[in-house]
Amino acid sequence: MRISIVPKMFIGFFVIIFMNVFFLVIVSKLENVNRISLILKRQNEVKNYMLRLKTLHRVRGPSVISYERVGLSESVQNFRDMHKKFTLLLDTIGRKIDTVLLLDSIVMHNTLYATQPGTNNEILKNAFNSIGIYNNIYASTFDSIVAYKNVPSAQKKISAWRGANNDADLRVASTIDSVENNIEQRTNVHIKDVEIQVKNVQNITWIIIIGVTLFGSIFALFFSRHITIALRRLKESASTIGKGDFDVAPTGYPNDEIGDLATAFFEMAVDLKNTQDELIKSKRLAAIGEVVASVNHEINNPLMIISGNAQFLEMTMEGYPPEMLERVRTILEETERISKVTRKLREIKNPVVEDYTSSGEQMINLDKSSGYNQGA
Repeated sequence: MRISIVPKMFIGFFVIIFMNVFFLVIVSKLENVNRISLILKRQNEVKNYMLRLKTLHRVRGPSVISYERVGLSESVQNFRDMHKKFTLLLDTIGRKIDTVLLLDSIVMHNTLYATQPGTNNEILKNAFNSIGIYNNIYASTFDSIVAYKNVPSAQKKISAWRGANNDADLRVASTIDSVENNIEQRTNVHIKDVEIQVKNVQNITWIIIIGVTLFGSIFALFFSRHITIALRRLKESASTIGKGDFDVAPTGYPNDEIGDLATAFFEMAVDLKNTQDELIKSKRLAAIGEVVASVNHEINNPLMIISGNAQFLEMTMEGYPPEMLERVRTILEETERISKVTRKLREIKNPVVEDYTSSGEQMINLDKSSGYNQGA
């Protein structure tokens, strides 16, 4: 199965990208931290409103005492004005607390609330609702005292209302303190939770950075070695071929683009070797042609003279001894034999070299090299 370099690189970088996906965990944790910071902001607003609420309650308290002692209508009006502001501020705080509780319900499963006593949402909600209940009792008992202050038969009721009014006054103040303490406790828990989550994010970030760096380094090392080893071997083969040694094995390369490059390189080397062989052969043929031309020129000219003279002797040797005539005919046969050799030399197309002696000397087989028809 052929695997190219591009998929290998893609697989490596895909793993790195996949490891970076773990940063989504960090983002989700940071999202939780953002929600907690928003909760802290809302809780801080609630704390400021609670301080104003406590101030309003303290301001209207003297109005009750002043009315009971002096009975001024201005004290009643001042109490009612403060009560109206107290009620409006209480509604505002209620909306803020609802927002805080909603955000708490979103992040609660990832926070320390489950293990921290006093941070239950129901505790805060019930404590805040108690402020409204005691505030209504406080206002209604005071209104009853004002309505029946001048009725002699209602003195016992007024005494009971006064006791209830004092009790509601204390309960409003203590419940406000309870809500403030709950908010403060929740704030401390939120701050601690933010510190823990920020620490976790730092740890996860370091783990991911180290993991990505380690994997990237290992992947780069093996991938670069995979490439450089093959290229180094290909360079050595090129150097060997450059020295004229074409006997290089084209095997052992990876089955990818580098392998394709090596295959193309060795095919080029084979073509180069064939071209070199053809060039050597053509030069050899050219050299042989030059030798043949010289041989033909230097041998055929005197050979023609020898052959002509021998033929002349043969025609004029009538009456000579047969031995003399035989010798002349031998000269003619040998000159014809030499003439055939020169013709074979001219017809050499593909020199065939054979061993001539046992010591390693070689010679060209003229019959095989020229395709000369020996029967001619």
